[in-house]
Amino acid sequence: MSSIYLDYETGSQRHEKLPQDVCRLIMQGRQAKGLSQKDLASKICEKPQIIADYEAGRGIPNNQVLAKIERVIGIKLRGKERGMPLQGKGQRKKD
Repeated sequence: MSSIYLDYETGSQRHEKLPQDVCRLIMQGRQAKGLSQKDLASKICEKPQIIADYEAGRGIPNNQVLAKIERVIGIKLRGKERGMPLQGKGQRKKD
């Protein structure tokens, strides 16, 4: 998911950013669990600045970090089912 793009007009490189809906989902999921940014960062073994950057839309997407956040907040942050509750292992999707 993490990519570097070259802006051909300016010749500068820029990184892919998290979509705004993902930023909002992280913040809402964290708040619903009653966690501060520092608490969430501690649970996923990352620095609090990572969470702050992700929520502010400055974070560079990293699938490993997003997967850890998904597990803690219980919300899918990637793929077509973004925003849906995360299903635990062994649980089947209900139709």
